[in-house]
Amino acid sequence: MNDRERLILLNLIPDIGSLRVKRLLDAFGSLRELFAASEQQLQQVDGIGPVLARRVVSSCRNSRLLDEELRLVQHAGCSIVAMLDVEFPEPLKAIPDPPVVLYVKGRWTETDRTAVAIVGSRRASIYGQQVAKRLAYDLALRGVTVVSGLARGIDAAAHQGALKAGGRTLAVLGNGLASIYPPEHAKLADAITAQGAILSEFPMRMAPLAQNFPRRNRLISGLALGVVIVEAAKRSGALITADLALEQGREVFAVPGKVDALTSQGTHQLLKQGARLVTSVEDILEELRLTELSVHPERLQPTASAGQVGAAQGVTDDEQALLAHLEQDEPRDVEALAVKTGLPASTCAAGLLRLELKRLVKQLPGKRFVKQ
Repeated sequence: MNDRERLILLNLIPDIGSLRVKRLLDAFGSLRELFAASEQQLQQVDGIGPVLARRVVSSCRNSRLLDEELRLVQHAGCSIVAMLDVEFPEPLKAIPDPPVVLYVKGRWTETDRTAVAIVGSRRASIYGQQVAKRLAYDLALRGVTVVSGLARGIDAAAHQGALKAGGRTLAVLGNGLASIYPPEHAKLADAITAQGAILSEFPMRMAPLAQNFPRRNRLISGLALGVVIVEAAKRSGALITADLALEQGREVFAVPGKVDALTSQGTHQLLKQGARLVTSVEDILEELRLTELSVHPERLQPTASAGQVGAAQGVTDDEQALLAHLEQDEPRDVEALAVKTGLPASTCAAGLLRLELKRLVKQLPGKRFVKQ
């Protein structure tokens, strides 16, 4: 067994964590000596009690655990990068508690050193999602990698914005890569893999446990030069990411929101504490000294007219009339659309259903609709 395999085995031990692994390595000097240690010797290390010492000894002598994990990695089309590998992301080597190993689906590249994280509420408003998507799009157009956590709401919008710009995006998961969480983001995860990577420090079959997400947040901030918070309640995982970013010496940005919205309380508190206010991508680029970055011409998409979009996706005249009166950030119900289009309410309802199936329209609670 080589050192890389020893690190993978250590990472499989429940509750060991990267800080305890560092203490063990400091105490024994090498992985070989660590794997030869007895339970009594292991218990002399700070933070290693009898239970964990027993687990370490048991795992170090069980090569079948390693074989099974490597089989799962191969089956899922993933790879493992250990902290001693040259491919290990350099930004993570500099944080106080780098992961022992990283599971990767896709590829981390040197260009990903220029990265910005965008995170926020899972229960995001339309405004928040649109802001996250626009910022990610504008960053990706300039060759900046967008990092987030694949969660519902702001995270998903950030990934989508980067993908739309043809740029790179990284998703850091709070579970193992044998499955995608949340499950409805499986297709989004495939798209991210094609234009970036999905990353996790957790073993392949690790479930998305609540305690995993604060831990994974340090990797989101660690991979980025700065973290942008778009909508966050008073007690939000996004605020944990902001705190971790400050500890790691990263910049923290916040997007202002409605003064009476619960998801503005966290971001407004960050602004009071000195976070950089963001109203456009230029605010981020200026603070990170990336103003020399210009839009990549090959990523600019020609703007299609409404008629061209309709023809390309088989949109009828009635459906086109509905689209003409829908916005991305102003929900409208069937009755309002019937008044604006002059169409019967039943025709509007049927047209909206067809547009939903074509993924041109999204239905919100209360049977209100916005353009996708």
